[in-house]
Amino acid sequence: MINALSDKRIQQILSVSGEDEWSQDIKRLEQGDITLNRKSAGEASIKAIQRLLFFLGYSTSSNGAFAIDGDFGRGTNRAVAQFQFDNNLSENIKRDTLCYKCSWQNASARITSIPDIKLTVKTLESMVDSALQMIDSNQVMCGDFEVALGYLNNVDKRDYFSCKQLLKQYGELVAQAVKQIKQEQQIAIRPEWILAIIRQETAGVVRPRFEQHILTRLNRKSPDKSLEELRFRSMSLGLGQIMGMNYKRVGAASAKSLYTSSLLDQVLFVGRFLAVKGDVLTTSKPGDKEFRKIARYYNGPGYEKHHYHEGLSRWFREFSHLLST
Repeated sequence: MINALSDKRIQQILSVSGEDEWSQDIKRLEQGDITLNRKSAGEASIKAIQRLLFFLGYSTSSNGAFAIDGDFGRGTNRAVAQFQFDNNLSENIKRDTLCYKCSWQNASARITSIPDIKLTVKTLESMVDSALQMIDSNQVMCGDFEVALGYLNNVDKRDYFSCKQLLKQYGELVAQAVKQIKQEQQIAIRPEWILAIIRQETAGVVRPRFEQHILTRLNRKSPDKSLEELRFRSMSLGLGQIMGMNYKRVGAASAKSLYTSSLLDQVLFVGRFLAVKGDVLTTSKPGDKEFRKIARYYNGPGYEKHHYHEGLSRWFREFSHLLST
């Protein structure tokens, strides 16, 4: 078996329970079983690969989500293809193939233009080695292996935070971020706003989302730039789902650093992104007008059909109550 698979950290990445339900399929793969492909591998093995891809920063769903569902569908196929391209593991995967022509409306449908990919032993070895290198250099999600592993397990178990849990987990970080933004920009953001955005966007569990149409557009504008960096610019990242292409606006060094920054920075990024609406963020009792203004700014012109403003209103009032008790 691939030696690095015996590493405890890799085993924790591959399974929420730490059990090696995937090992039999790996043995078949290593022995050259050509019948083992994305359609025939066992569900536990597919989940293990999806967890590894998630950890490495690759979306596993055709709609861009970082899903762990045991289905080696088109999204997971794309993720393996992206990894192979990033690591020069296949001559058949071209940049243009991964940046296929599409719009927001048809990106999921046109994903079939990426051919079926074989998960080779060489690819799996490279994925595991990459994961270990990320851990050793602290270049993992949120810059901390245990934090990244915790979020991976949260998503796998579909275990998200209530307002009370979220406040307990991030309340002190939000207070620090509010203080720092006041020093930087002389804006006293109400902590409820940052907490409400986090609750609305991620429920306190970091789970990026990849936008294929944005990658296609960015690649067209910057065909010589690293595709990995463009991929991160095409994702919504962190506790507040900040789009990677906005990294400069929130003071990050790169789009990828939005993925690897500490939890304090994750919270700070949300506050900095909101700070442009400072006149709204300082009031302790915002009304419908204020919630709509922030909803449009953060979620876009289609916020109303998502009832985004209603969610913000609900979470803001919930956190106001919790902070006052």
